[in-house]
Amino acid sequence: MNTKKFRMIPAFVVFVMLGAMLAACSNSEPGKANADGKQAQSDSSAIMPVRYVIPGTAAPFTDEVVKKVNEKLLADGVKVKLELKFIPWDAWDQKTNLMLSTGEEFEMIHVMENGSVPTAAYVGRGAIQPLDALLDKYGPNIKKLIPDYAWKGAKVDGKIYAIPAVWRHETLSSGELGTLGYRQDLLEKAGLSFPKTAEEFVTSAEKMQAVAGKKLYIQTETDGSPVFLHRTYDTWPFYVDYREQIIKVDQTGKVSSWLESDEFKKDAKVFRQLYEKQLINPDILTLKKEERDKAMTYGDFLYSSFGSWSYTTSAAKNNPTAVLSEGYLASEKSLLQFLAFGNANAIPTTSKHPEATIQFLNWLYANKDNHNLFINGEPDTHYKPVGERKAESIKKENDVAYSFPSWMIGNINYMLFNVNAPDSIVDLQINETKHKVEFSPVLGFHLNTEPIAVEYANVLSEIKAKIFPIKMGYQDYDKYFPAALASVKAAGLDKVVAEYQKQFTAWKAAQK
Repeated sequence: MNTKKFRMIPAFVVFVMLGAMLAACSNSEPGKANADGKQAQSDSSAIMPVRYVIPGTAAPFTDEVVKKVNEKLLADGVKVKLELKFIPWDAWDQKTNLMLSTGEEFEMIHVMENGSVPTAAYVGRGAIQPLDALLDKYGPNIKKLIPDYAWKGAKVDGKIYAIPAVWRHETLSSGELGTLGYRQDLLEKAGLSFPKTAEEFVTSAEKMQAVAGKKLYIQTETDGSPVFLHRTYDTWPFYVDYREQIIKVDQTGKVSSWLESDEFKKDAKVFRQLYEKQLINPDILTLKKEERDKAMTYGDFLYSSFGSWSYTTSAAKNNPTAVLSEGYLASEKSLLQFLAFGNANAIPTTSKHPEATIQFLNWLYANKDNHNLFINGEPDTHYKPVGERKAESIKKENDVAYSFPSWMIGNINYMLFNVNAPDSIVDLQINETKHKVEFSPVLGFHLNTEPIAVEYANVLSEIKAKIFPIKMGYQDYDKYFPAALASVKAAGLDKVVAEYQKQFTAWKAAQK
């Protein structure tokens, strides 16, 4: 240091400088989050992007709401800027795979744990990064709000790789639980009570279709395992990897090939009946999610294999005579829970500023005002709060209001429900089920697909091409299954099952 120059500085200035330095040292670490979601001031004035990659299409007024969110972030001292990057559902897998494989930069991606690429699959590809240190530094609100069981499920090899979206209890009605949505008015019009067996299910669907007055179908998913049928089998409960449909694990922890099971054969036989009787859409193999959702929002269905509670409000508006309800085949049997959460958000390894994502989510989960600004829009502009847990839409475009899908990022503690939603639906959403629940041995386990990356991808491709037509009843099981199974085995089925068994056994041993 040049001491001569230092002596030329007036003494009072030195004291001011020292005071400023001491004050800076006593402040929070630059950029570190406070418990209220606001950020301690940083020397850097740069605003970091949070480019959030999500499936679907934007709702009306999305740009308007995102602008308000960014203004609130800035006002709260959180130096990030949210940008939503929507990808159409039918291009989701292909587009996100391309973005990740080419190193495209973005900060957050939505992960569907029951989708084609769950958290562990992204980890196996090296596509997403661990979050433990980032959460410790920037995410106190996130860590506080999300329960321990969900964090346990977000870990792969002992590290957290995703931030769970706890927008529901995982015992809430869903395809994974085997919930059947149905048109109660049509069931009653046909003079029937809710079915208990697979046979009664098929018969009741025929009679409901006959009295419907127009051609209605059972709404179901090609890429989801029909758990509602599994409940009727003597071997229930057992786990099937819901989207991949490769693995079966019984309650003793025995791992086997799902496609080679007696239960898969039974599924195919039932769906063959449904297809031949025209109880499912003849274009089921190519039917888009948007088309299926449209039918559900108008109440135009007989049964649905993924419940119906989330469509209750829209169906009541669009089709007032439709009465939607839910039930379970073999209702005396327990539910089987195998997911700690169904949806999450992760940070790609390509992100240069991963802390930006955590800072945004920490702000979002700091309080209900921040959360609901993003999910529902600006109060008294886009919606009017009604009581503690409901909201009435105000601003609309072509009769459609703004909303961001709460299932992607919402939290059950803050969420608002449509003002027209019956209290029973709200209670169903925010309270635990009264059904008996058993936990699958796989709860918390994640398959690392890295050692079998090629075989795993090839098997999934063959299942989609060769197995789905049989599974959905488009092709006869006895005639087409032997050749289809041979193709899947040639793609590496046995190796995938063996690797699952190996990792699952090691994981169970580590839990003791």
